[in-house]
Amino acid sequence: MISHAEVEKLLGIEAAGPSVLSLYLSVPMDPDARRGLPARAGELFALAARDGNGTGPIQVRQEDRQLVRRLLEQHGRDWLGHTVAIFVSAQPHLAETIPLPSQLPERAVLATRPHVRPLLVAIQRHPVYLVAVIDQQHAWLLRVAGERIDTVGRSDMAVPAADSVRSWVRSQGFGGWYGLESHRVHERIIQLARHHYHDTAAIIEQAAHANGSRLLVVGGHEQTTPQFLATLPKAMREQVAGSFIADPHTLTPAKVQALADPVIGNWVDAHEQRLVSQFWQEPPSQLIAMGLEPCLTAVNQHAVALLMVPVGGLVPGFCCTQCGVLSSTGDGCPDGPTAARAVPDLIEEMVVKTLNDGGEVAAVHNPPAEVAARLRFPAAGPT
Repeated sequence: MISHAEVEKLLGIEAAGPSVLSLYLSVPMDPDARRGLPARAGELFALAARDGNGTGPIQVRQEDRQLVRRLLEQHGRDWLGHTVAIFVSAQPHLAETIPLPSQLPERAVLATRPHVRPLLVAIQRHPVYLVAVIDQQHAWLLRVAGERIDTVGRSDMAVPAADSVRSWVRSQGFGGWYGLESHRVHERIIQLARHHYHDTAAIIEQAAHANGSRLLVVGGHEQTTPQFLATLPKAMREQVAGSFIADPHTLTPAKVQALADPVIGNWVDAHEQRLVSQFWQEPPSQLIAMGLEPCLTAVNQHAVALLMVPVGGLVPGFCCTQCGVLSSTGDGCPDGPTAARAVPDLIEEMVVKTLNDGGEVAAVHNPPAEVAARLRFPAAGPT
């Protein structure tokens, strides 16, 4: 599973000119369709980003084309049903492939560094998460990252079994005391289960801190799951993406992931809808920017707390090689238009700059005004 650390590593690669090829290609399951991948890659190369100064398309080098073809021939079967990101360059030397957990829009981009915006979309839409599978006696904690699932914790509580409970209960010859004793046993079992739930919550908290996983899915019996959720502290309940009902003793790691992945998918979709809805409901304010130009101004002034961008598409623009100011026309920088370098995707430059400033980025399918931002402080006019 792609991580932020891998994205940062890719962003550290810089070429003198637009010689770094980034290819996002969908690999079909059908063998006949896979034979057409090199041709599909060639079509994407023909649509690769332009240099922005009217001299026509930047040509993909023949050695890069051949390297992409070899990578597809050698590893295509490993990427069935996925979008694969391929980064190649002769100078600096680069040949890296990253299979992504789902289908993303296909594209080819030539630039001075790898095009990473789809990777960030994949991280957002497929977050690392924890799954707690729990009953009244046992709990298993698993970490899911892409197609990998690991057991990271376990909790066991010695709740008395049915035979043990019966041995606690006095003979019916004790009359009314039998009901009282039975009640005490029942209360004792509930008390032990609560201790078990609290211990499990502590293990979850430790694992979340150690693994950097903020989302939690809970699975178990129809009665056990809501009982456990009710014992969680408020802060932890807010991290619960949802739950599923299943018999813990019949589950395998693969079955756990098959049940938990749709829960996470629904949470991601709902979270995206909430973000968009919140922006539309915001009253006019100096702390809200709508549209490309107002958001560019805010990004250039390091004012963005949250940047909302579309999932797909490329918006060509310019970046000043002297001060780093971004613009859509190339003439908005105090260092003059000669310092402006064409970039194939202005949205990606805004995303990277916002993340470097400590802001958050959300990629959604229909962002307000194409690009929108919530600001830390008002942006003071155009840069």
